[in-house]
Amino acid sequence: MKSIKIEFSKYESVNSLWSELIEHHGFERAKKIVSQAIDLQKMNGNKNVTMPIIFSGTGGLALIPIQSLREETFNGNAKDNQVLIFNLKKKSFQILKEAKHA
Repeated sequence: MKSIKIEFSKYESVNSLWSELIEHHGFERAKKIVSQAIDLQKMNGNKNVTMPIIFSGTGGLALIPIQSLREETFNGNAKDNQVLIFNLKKKSFQILKEAKHA
């Protein structure tokens, strides 16, 4: 498994990536991407250790260590069904705090 370090201090926390994901992929597909990310976490992740990440441009999925978020941007405890949306080109990210598994 390849490991990539993302320095979140170089990226901006925004509230627009979920709506951009919907605009780019459509609402039903965006919901499915989030659902797949949560499934990935359940199958391959570790509770309170990893969080699923969605790459907004492609809809690609991965798991990211929560520790890298806590160190730089993430305050508070991770909750079940949280998903991180990441946009490399716009240098921004958004955490869906109450994402529901459909």
